[in-house]
Amino acid sequence: MKIIKRAGLDLLKGIVAAAASFAGLILGGMVTSLLGLPTTGLPPQVSMNLIMPRMFLTLVVLSILLGECFQRLYPRYWQRLLSIWLCNYLLYYLLNILDGLLFSPIPHLGTGTVANIFPALSMAAVIAWLWRPSKDESVESGKVSMYFAARKPLDWSWRLGLAWLVYPPIYYLMGRAVFPFTHQYYEDPSLGLGLTMPPSVEVLLGMQVLRGALFLLAVLPIVFAWRGSQRGLWLWTGSVIFIQIAAQIIFQAYWLPAALRFPHCLELLADSFLQAGIYTLLLSFPLRVAEKSIADQEIIVSP
Repeated sequence: MKIIKRAGLDLLKGIVAAAASFAGLILGGMVTSLLGLPTTGLPPQVSMNLIMPRMFLTLVVLSILLGECFQRLYPRYWQRLLSIWLCNYLLYYLLNILDGLLFSPIPHLGTGTVANIFPALSMAAVIAWLWRPSKDESVESGKVSMYFAARKPLDWSWRLGLAWLVYPPIYYLMGRAVFPFTHQYYEDPSLGLGLTMPPSVEVLLGMQVLRGALFLLAVLPIVFAWRGSQRGLWLWTGSVIFIQIAAQIIFQAYWLPAALRFPHCLELLADSFLQAGIYTLLLSFPLRVAEKSIADQEIIVSP
């Protein structure tokens, strides 16, 4: 009964957060219009009456996931707000725009970058308010400084560098795995899907170097404050990445053939959980280990 009650409450919270995101989307459109930025446009075969309900459902699910993930990580409202905003803005909006620049002529980087700040911020503000940690959960959180103190700067440098640069090969290898099933949709303009291929492999991988840095930046607040098991960190991080980068092409882009979306779904699933696994192996540091490490250092330096 308690699980059903919590699920129902989470659903109501998710609906409120999704509505806040829609309000932010309207505000973002007004701001870009005032700034004179061009509209991004949509493919001619897209119906707003069909895409908007799908977008709303996506945002409900995403709000619940982010709320449950960040609820126990940061005790203060502003910490949760900024962490959720960064994660949502980078993964759900900016990274999808950057990927779309390679495969579609429609996205406009300047317009999307500005406009999407507002729905991400509106939704993060509501999620951070509705999903608040209990007093018992707040007592043990907020020990990010202890996380960094447990390893030497040089150790952090190579770990963060490897976590950043591992994404381009993951992206390329998973893309090659599904290429036989998807390439015709990008190379055949007669299909009218509005899809294009990048001009070269170098351009493709160069974009992934940038995207790899943004992926890492988006999930670092989760890694820094995580106090549970490595398996839990892997599953939460992988889920947060997957839903945000995959929702638009798999669920919202209804006009794309299922034979294109399904391989990409598997590709993005593999991408997300491989990334999350590597982040976990390189960067996770359970709080109890950090506390022991710092205590040992204090014993050594004490007279």
